[in-house]
Amino acid sequence: MNEYKCPHCDGPFEIPSISSTVVCPYCSTTVQLKTGEILKEHYIMRLQYSVDQIKERMLSWALKQLGVPKALENKTEIIESRLVFWPFWVVEVEAVADYRGIQKKPRFGETIQKIHSLRSNWVDVHEGGHVDIERDICVPAGKDVPEHLEHYKVPTRRKEFFQHDLVMDVGGEMQPIVIDRSKAIIRARKEMEDRLEEEAKEEVDKIIKMDSELQVPAVFLIHVPVWHITYSYSVRTYDALIDGASGRVIYLEYPRKLAFRAMTLFGGLLHLVIGGGIGLLLVYIGIAYFDMIFPTTFGIVFGLGMLAFSLRFFRTAMSLKAGEEMPE
Repeated sequence: MNEYKCPHCDGPFEIPSISSTVVCPYCSTTVQLKTGEILKEHYIMRLQYSVDQIKERMLSWALKQLGVPKALENKTEIIESRLVFWPFWVVEVEAVADYRGIQKKPRFGETIQKIHSLRSNWVDVHEGGHVDIERDICVPAGKDVPEHLEHYKVPTRRKEFFQHDLVMDVGGEMQPIVIDRSKAIIRARKEMEDRLEEEAKEEVDKIIKMDSELQVPAVFLIHVPVWHITYSYSVRTYDALIDGASGRVIYLEYPRKLAFRAMTLFGGLLHLVIGGGIGLLLVYIGIAYFDMIFPTTFGIVFGLGMLAFSLRFFRTAMSLKAGEEMPE
C-alpha cells in the first residue's frame, strides 16, 4: 500500500501499489497515476437489487432451464454473498475497412462420361468488400477479474456520475483499477481489428490486404455492482454472478435431475453411433464407387457434425450448466 494525497481535496488515503487509477474516498475525484490527469468521465451503476431480490431472479432463471428440479425454488439457501463494484473501461470504437481476399469456389468438369466419374476442382476467385462497424467495447479494469466478467457487455443506460457513498451505503467493496485508460484503448482497438477480420472472413477464405481506419470518440470508466453468490441445494454448493444493477444472470451453476442426465447421455450415444455409422458408410461408398469427392466429403462432414452433437450432449449430461441471460 502507498499513501496518496488527492489533488482536488488534499485528502490522504492509501492505495494498492498495483493501482493505475485511483478514486478519492472523500470527494470521489478519479486520478490517473501515471499522468496525474483527473478523469471526468467516471460513472457508477447504482445497486437496484438486494440479496433477496437477486435470489428470486436467480432461481426464476434457473427453473427455466432443462432438467432443473422444481424443488430448487424451496430448498435453496444462500450461504455466502459479496457485493463487488467491478471497474470497466467502456471504449467507443468506430471502424471502417476495405479488404481484398480470395474465395475458393467449385468448378465442375464440362464432360461427364458416367455419373460416378463427375469431378470437381476449386478455383481461387479474387473478391473485395467494405466493412463498417461501431461498438462500445467493455474492458475489465480490475485485478483477478472472474472469467465470466472478461467479456461481459456492461449495461450503461442508467449510469450516474461516480460517488463513493453509493458504494459504502450498500456495504460494497471496490476493486483496485490496474488497467489504465491508454491500455484499455489499445485492447479495445485490437478487439475491433479482430472483429473487422472476422467480418471480412465471412465473405472470403483468405485476406490478402486490409486497409482499416479506427477512431475512438469516447472513453469512460464505470463501476458495476456484481453479487458473488454461493448457494446450497441438497448436499452440493453452486456459484453465481448476478448484476446488481440490471438483475441479469452473468453466470450460474445449477443442479440437474438424474433422469435428465441419463436421457441426455443416451441421446449423445445415439448420435455418436448413428452419425458415425452413416458417415463411415458414405466414406466407403465414395472410395469404392465414386471419385472420393462427393460421398466421401459429405460423409466426413456429416460424421464430424454428429460427433459435435454427441459431445455437446455428453458435456450437458456430465457437467453443470453455466449461462448468461440474454437482454430483452
